[in-house]
Amino acid sequence: MMKAIEKLENIGKEKENVPLVFAEIFKDEINANDEQRLYNGVKRMLKQYSEDSRAAAIINDFTRVISGGASLDQILQITMDEVENPSAEFELFFNNQDSMEVNE
Repeated sequence: MMKAIEKLENIGKEKENVPLVFAEIFKDEINANDEQRLYNGVKRMLKQYSEDSRAAAIINDFTRVISGGASLDQILQITMDEVENPSAEFELFFNNQDSMEVNE
């Protein structure tokens, strides 16, 4: 991975679109992932590294980077809050998702 980073840094000296292309590809890969697989994968990873505080810190740091500041702890807490007491915004979103699946 470090070789790829170094190569991208060199390419970035000539082309300024490297961050944009990277971000779009990363978002496409996340969006292409099934919600259940994403959730199960995160749970599996957290359980696997639950005893390793350094690994947990790295996971949280990575999550902050890809989310723009929210830690995985915060995302998990917000998820619990929304599942137990959905906000109007989430209710609208989920109702739209259900109606879109029916129309497919």
